[in-house]
Amino acid sequence: MKKTLIFLLSFALVTGCSSDDEQVDNEEENQNGFTFNNSFFSAGNVYVNDENIENDEQSDIAIIMSNVDLFTVNQSSNVNFVYFDFKGVDIQEGTITNVTDYRILYDASVNDSRVENGMTIINDTEDGLTASSTTIVINSVSSTDIDFEFTFIKENGDVINGNYSGGYTELN
Repeated sequence: MKKTLIFLLSFALVTGCSSDDEQVDNEEENQNGFTFNNSFFSAGNVYVNDENIENDEQSDIAIIMSNVDLFTVNQSSNVNFVYFDFKGVDIQEGTITNVTDYRILYDASVNDSRVENGMTIINDTEDGLTASSTTIVINSVSSTDIDFEFTFIKENGDVINGNYSGGYTELN
């Protein structure tokens, strides 16, 4: 009887937790980057550029993500890159749906801080690669850290989801 009880308890522990644990592990693995076609692309370096820090007039505010430091590294392949900008006075918490300038690549190269080549997932200037819907949610922002998520839906229905939580570099 004891052996049966021990076996049943062991079986319950092994099977009772596995699917939830896998889901949590998968969610933790898919942080600070983007997902497209069930593939995750890491992008743990974030840069923010506000084109007008002189006054309270609206200007483009850009968020740039990459898996490499774009300003210190030259790399011939395997560069993941996300760029989008939106109009604003300051970067602040909230939801942005009017994103007209965007580009997401993987397996690109970087040379002298220029991202080139690679596989384009979405680009506002290329027919067939534009978005029918864009959403950026900035959950929190300070002078050193930012937490945001984004979703781009391509004209063909493909979805690109991404997120980041951590420190960033100001480019202005």
